[in-house]
Amino acid sequence: MVLNVCERNSDDARRPASYSPDQRPVKPTTRILNIQRPSVYREHPGGDIMKAIILRRAATAAAAALALCVSAAHARDDYPARPLKMIVPFAAGSAADTLSRAVATQLATQLGQAVVVENKAGAGGTIGTMDIARAAPDGYTIGLAAQGTLITNQALYDKPGYDSLKDFTPIAVLADVANVLVVAPESPYTSVGALAQAIKAQPANKFSFSSSGVGTSHHIAGVVLGQYLGKPLMHVAYTGAPQGMVAIMSREVDMGLYNIPAALGLIRGGKLKPLAVTSLERSPLMPDVPSLNESGMKDFEVTLWFGIIAPAGVPADRVARLHKELNAVMSQPAMRAKLTEQGYDVAKTPLAPPGDFTALIRRDLDKWLPVLKTMKGGAQ
Repeated sequence: MVLNVCERNSDDARRPASYSPDQRPVKPTTRILNIQRPSVYREHPGGDIMKAIILRRAATAAAAALALCVSAAHARDDYPARPLKMIVPFAAGSAADTLSRAVATQLATQLGQAVVVENKAGAGGTIGTMDIARAAPDGYTIGLAAQGTLITNQALYDKPGYDSLKDFTPIAVLADVANVLVVAPESPYTSVGALAQAIKAQPANKFSFSSSGVGTSHHIAGVVLGQYLGKPLMHVAYTGAPQGMVAIMSREVDMGLYNIPAALGLIRGGKLKPLAVTSLERSPLMPDVPSLNESGMKDFEVTLWFGIIAPAGVPADRVARLHKELNAVMSQPAMRAKLTEQGYDVAKTPLAPPGDFTALIRRDLDKWLPVLKTMKGGAQ
């Protein structure tokens, strides 16, 4: 064993034979040597004391080294050691925001750290999604992804600012939602059939619809509705779903097709009138409202998914931890009941692994990009 010991300077070769240890200086100088510890100590005055000093120093050094190793291991495993940020690329009050805040509250409990929701709306969700992509890949920034931000925007924008397959770490899909076609309470149209007849009887772009931005599901649903009816509708984009629905209530636009969770409160409060849903079947939350599919527009379906993503390059152990805790959150009966009541089709648990989320993104890009590129006009 190699030890650092304190050895006295020696001039023994030049000292007379009569020299004895008692004649040594009282305060000798010292120097640190790195020497090989002999297997047997030569006895000398004070030898037992020296052995004790050597052993004590060795034990202290070993304990310090062990403490450093334990501290380093603890630092690696101590995730999360500070609050997380969840970027939501949509306005407060939107379906994406409502879902994010519900999840963030419970995720904070699971992680033992705060999860701060930060809304960064605009440009169909590209602004906030770019911020997710550019964040440090340390697991402390996560974000909400939607079909619109990762799929639609890749077709509608020449430079969305991110690559959906290369710039993110998919973690888990949380829920799907359908849209609902709504008009103002004072609107003369009391059924989707009456509205469809009026649209067909007027020139193209006579009727208008609002959305929360180019590329959102609200935008896509309005374009697809015009295609089914053979008459394009005028698209008016707002900064968020709440603003777009206010435009309907104030009669600035004729209609809108908004996510059920975002519109449900206004529908129940009598501020908006629902005419049809965009899922193939009726919503259990609005059993009296027909689907567009059953209202003469066969196979009409516009729904979207929401999931949690992080920047590319997040360590696998932190991705696994986030997925584990999100699964715990989405498995809570109270959580599932709450989200279902708000209009979300909650993902089955256990949640699909991150690899399945990546595969979903790839499939949807292959499926939708050719179709969406025909809608590209005006989105830059």
